[in-house]
Amino acid sequence: MRVLIEQLIERGKPFALGGLTIAVLLATFVIDLMTQQGIVPAALYAIAILIAKEWRGKWAVAATALTAAGLTVLGALLSAAGHAGIDFINRIFAVAMISMVGMMCLWLERKEEANQQTETSRQHYEITLRSVVQSAADAIVLADGEGKILSWNKAAAAVFGYRDREVLGKPLTMLMPERYRAGHQRGLEHVRKTGESKLIGHTVELHGLRKDGGEFPLELSLASWRSNGEVYFSGIIRDISVRKREESHLAVQYAVTRALADSATLAEAAPRILKDVCNTAGWEVGAIWIVDADAQALRCNDIWHVPSINVEQFESATRGMTFSSGIGLPGRVWSSGKPAWITDVVQDSNFPRIAIARRDGLHGAFAFPILSGSEITGVIEFFSRQVRKPDEHLLLMMSALGSQIGLFLSRKRVEAERERLVAELQEALTNIKTLRGLLPICAACKKVRDDSGYWNRIEDYVRDRSQAEFTHGICPDCARKMHPDWDEA
Repeated sequence: MRVLIEQLIERGKPFALGGLTIAVLLATFVIDLMTQQGIVPAALYAIAILIAKEWRGKWAVAATALTAAGLTVLGALLSAAGHAGIDFINRIFAVAMISMVGMMCLWLERKEEANQQTETSRQHYEITLRSVVQSAADAIVLADGEGKILSWNKAAAAVFGYRDREVLGKPLTMLMPERYRAGHQRGLEHVRKTGESKLIGHTVELHGLRKDGGEFPLELSLASWRSNGEVYFSGIIRDISVRKREESHLAVQYAVTRALADSATLAEAAPRILKDVCNTAGWEVGAIWIVDADAQALRCNDIWHVPSINVEQFESATRGMTFSSGIGLPGRVWSSGKPAWITDVVQDSNFPRIAIARRDGLHGAFAFPILSGSEITGVIEFFSRQVRKPDEHLLLMMSALGSQIGLFLSRKRVEAERERLVAELQEALTNIKTLRGLLPICAACKKVRDDSGYWNRIEDYVRDRSQAEFTHGICPDCARKMHPDWDEA
């Protein structure tokens, strides 16, 4: 009902003002005729002009002013004292006053129109700007000089995970990790005092803090301005998690490839592989397990951790344990032949090292097989002190690295076998004795003279200088010589 009444009043307002303007004009003219003084009714005509301004704007003002001036002149003609000197002067002043009020109202009307156009343009600009900001793919945050959030766009809400009512009026520090907050406050104070900042106009890489407590890498472009003596800030924020992840994956691939290329054996390559993956991809502990075919179990080949943490008990337990197929993280990867991810090992029912992991503060983990063709020759696992959500891109990349490491092991086995065969052949060739040159031999008894001048039976001479052995028999010719009746027998 109240809204209806307000609408009726708003619709009837022009008619009421128009009627009031006409009534004031007519009443003033009657008063002018009765009083016969042009200056006094002029004030009432001025009121009519002001009412006309509120009625229909500049056209109503012009029409009312002309009407008032005309009625003033008409009043002079109809007045008995119309030609008297004093009344004539009053009429001139009245017309001048009416004209001045009319021109002033016209000036005010034009001023209001200009202001209204300016306000309309400003509102249009704000709507356009707001639309652009809200549709931007990057997060945009506006804050005052005290670092309180004034507004942000939909992209910012999606990136940080907050609703508008949860952040508006709150400090910017809620969007940044604890390690940045003290420096942020010092920077605000410096800008308020000097108006200068090293970050303004530059793009920097930092980390943001989501509502769920997770950190993410971001790219920040910061700007500032002053309005009515107050400082304001705007920040354009881009989530670069995907880019950083891809850069990290490329760095891991390069590091592992370099480690394999520079190493002769897995024992030499393993520490470098574990160290490079941990440092590049942001994991704290890594271990390599190799299949013991005779025992049908996985044995720890090597383990590495970042120097900043103490996981002595977990390391000792890992080195001393073996896993059969399907048991523990290495065992399940060995069994399935596929990578596996555990968001939090202390919540996993198939993790035998759970008590030690809880004590040493290990949570997120993943593992992948070392493949040589279709054969699984080992498993590599990594651990983090944070609860880590599955990263499919990382698992795919590590699976490829597992195949690469498997090829390295196969190649090294082939090279080792080849080197063994070459060594055996070289040893055999070294042991082979050959006879070369002229041999002095007796024409009668067939003995051979050696380098010392001694005569030796030919069998002894050859046996000493080669690997040949002799068996003794008799040829048919010699048999006939020794036994003339050989053929008869």
